[in-house]
Amino acid sequence: MSRQFEGKVALVTGGASGIGAAACRQFSAQGALVVVADRNASAAEALAGQLDGAISCNVDVADPASCETMFSMLRDKFGRLDCAFNNAGITEVTVLKGEPLPETHMLPLDVWRQVLAADLDGVFHCLRGELPLMLESGGGAIVNAASLQAHLSYPRTAPYTAAKHGVLGLTRTIAKEYGNRNIRCNAISPGIVDTPLNTDVINSDEFRDALLTSIPLGRFATPEDIARAAVWLASDQAGYVNGAFLAADGGIMA
Repeated sequence: MSRQFEGKVALVTGGASGIGAAACRQFSAQGALVVVADRNASAAEALAGQLDGAISCNVDVADPASCETMFSMLRDKFGRLDCAFNNAGITEVTVLKGEPLPETHMLPLDVWRQVLAADLDGVFHCLRGELPLMLESGGGAIVNAASLQAHLSYPRTAPYTAAKHGVLGLTRTIAKEYGNRNIRCNAISPGIVDTPLNTDVINSDEFRDALLTSIPLGRFATPEDIARAAVWLASDQAGYVNGAFLAADGGIMA
């Protein structure tokens, strides 16, 4: 594997598991100094311990003060930031802890607020810290985790769908605003990924077969499938890709 991120600093939020952990491993394998950032401090520390030159950071992206602490640490430790994958997020299922998804007019306000705080506000909080560091470093590449639901919608997923549409808008705005200062910003839109976040859905007798039928490739994505695409967007190989989204959905939107 090429070492195209040699000596570069790469931040991955939600980096301790699933897509984030796969991205941390791929950035590291290609030479990056990786910051494994996650709410789960012990899992982040464990993964960082497996990667050369990596460090962990306990962060809740929904909390602006927590993000400010993380970026202060990054500045003190490295003095630069070259790549960022804003991957951390939750779903309604996460908040409701397995309870049935209510219709939108019955959705508790705290569920709406928690999903938007993590999935949309969290990206904004991270951008506020990433952009100054990249400006000082002479540029960089940001990849935001959107979703299939940044383009499509499903019933009873109003908070997640709204948040991911917002992430796509943020991505395009940053791309236009900072592109002339050598900062690229793109989004990746995963389809249905076999991660702990989706376990209840993809293992459900009610949904599994219907979901698989909707995917032309006939399988769910692995975390590595999505991580490879995200890392490519952050690399110099995608050096003229800015303000775009990459659909890694097995062909669902086709």
